[in-house]
Amino acid sequence: MVRMTNHPGSSDFTPSTRGEAAWKETREAVASRNADARRTGKAERETYEREREAMRNAAAAKRHAKLLNRRTP
Repeated sequence: MVRMTNHPGSSDFTPSTRGEAAWKETREAVASRNADARRTGKAERETYEREREAMRNAAAAKRHAKLLNRRTP
């Protein structure tokens, strides 16, 4: 049978400084990549929406011009 001995201070966990720093560095790197991806996605969506709105306006102008040129019987 294995028994754990109670040593004074054995219940206090202190992470290693090097491990903690590595974890924070990795976490910050992931956060940075996520922020870059959000910015890129936002720019792509804005470009897409601008082009879509321009096509919509062009189609509306074309329909309007066609209605103006239509002859009434």
